[in-house]
Amino acid sequence: MSNMIRIMVVDDHDLYREVLVDFLERNGFRVTYAIRAEVDLEEILQASGLPDIAIISYKTSKSNNLTSLRWLREHHPHIRILITTLFNDKIPTDELKRLGIEGVIVKSHADTQQIVKALRTIHGGKTFY
Repeated sequence: MSNMIRIMVVDDHDLYREVLVDFLERNGFRVTYAIRAEVDLEEILQASGLPDIAIISYKTSKSNNLTSLRWLREHHPHIRILITTLFNDKIPTDELKRLGIEGVIVKSHADTQQIVKALRTIHGGKTFY
């Protein structure tokens, strides 16, 4: 089990987060954290082991979370990041690439196999846009 890909899921939508966690665990991933976006990442990540990949919902309506992404990239550069979003046309892809974010998935367009492919691609050291 030590070779399982460890995943952190950060999403404010409880149902989406719970369904995603269940899906990931049924497909051989180990979910180490499943939290709401307003939870302090610094506090959570100091509590125990670090994930290999963070799946983070990108908010574009009320506020964005570029500050959290910058903090995560600066303090834990080895954690690969997959952004999920509902807003395909409003996501700053160029800015995310500059930050070193490894991938983006639009929730409304992604099927289950695309999520698995994205995670395996990112874990393998490539990008998924």
